[in-house]
Amino acid sequence: MRTAHVLQKGDDYHKFGQSLALKQAWWFESFRDAISNGFARFTYFKKDGTFRRTLGTRSPLLIPADKAPKCPQDNEEWEERAKAIPYFDLEKQEWRSFSVLNFVKLEKVWRFNNPQK
Repeated sequence: MRTAHVLQKGDDYHKFGQSLALKQAWWFESFRDAISNGFARFTYFKKDGTFRRTLGTRSPLLIPADKAPKCPQDNEEWEERAKAIPYFDLEKQEWRSFSVLNFVKLEKVWRFNNPQK
């Protein structure tokens, strides 16, 4: 629900309404969980309006050590993270992000057990 609240406060809320904000919040949390415990093939709109189909992850097991995040993200950055999803592009071997509102399609998710749990 915290994500829905952040999305409702955003500039685009008047365009999309409460129902979409709740759907996007549910998708955001589910998607983030999925790519944190595996990887996924998905599509979204880029800022220039074109589609991007990619294979991405947030799992530290799949990100090369030299590309790992420098520091963990903290709760103070929650509002920004709720609007955009950072992910590691497994094909380009670079970090990317996209707006939650620009999601088009989740094609496939590959999950694996987290050995740290």
